[in-house]
Amino acid sequence: MRPAPSLALQCASSRAWRLACAVVGAAAGASVAAWAGEHLEWAPPALASIVGCGTLAGAVLGLRIAGSARSFDIRWDGQGWQVDGVRGRLQVMLDFDRRLLLLRHRPDGPARARWIAVSFARGGLQGLHGLRVLRTALYSRPPEATPEQPHVRAPDRATD
Repeated sequence: MRPAPSLALQCASSRAWRLACAVVGAAAGASVAAWAGEHLEWAPPALASIVGCGTLAGAVLGLRIAGSARSFDIRWDGQGWQVDGVRGRLQVMLDFDRRLLLLRHRPDGPARARWIAVSFARGGLQGLHGLRVLRTALYSRPPEATPEQPHVRAPDRATD
C-alpha cells in the first residue's frame, strides 16, 4: 500500500465551532451551579446569582477549549503530523462529511492535547480537494519504520 501524499492546509476555527463550545460550556456551568445551589438549599436570589456566575464561567471555559480564532497550519509530511510546527498524532474523533473534529496528541512530555475543528462547508473546488487529501492522510495506515519482508514458506514435501 502506498503512503498518503504530503499535504499542507491552513485552517481556522469557525464561528459555529466557537459558539457551540461556548453554549455547551455555559449549559454545563449553569447546571453544576444550580445543582450546588439546590444541594446547599440557598435562597432564590443567591441561587440565581450563582447560576449566572456558573454560566459565565462555563462560557469562558468553553471558548478557551475552542481555541483562538486565528488560523493554524496542518501538515502531513508522509511520516507524521504537525500542527503549527509542533509534531504529534492526529486522531479523528467526529467525521460529519465536510466537518471534522480532530484531537492532536503530542508524543512526548506532559503537554496537553488540542481539539481542532476543521470545516470545508464553504469550500468550493479547492476546499473539496483539500478535504479529500486530508481524509486520505488521516485514514491511511501510518508508515512503518522498517517494513517487514513477506515470509515465504517452502511448500510441504511428501517424504518417501
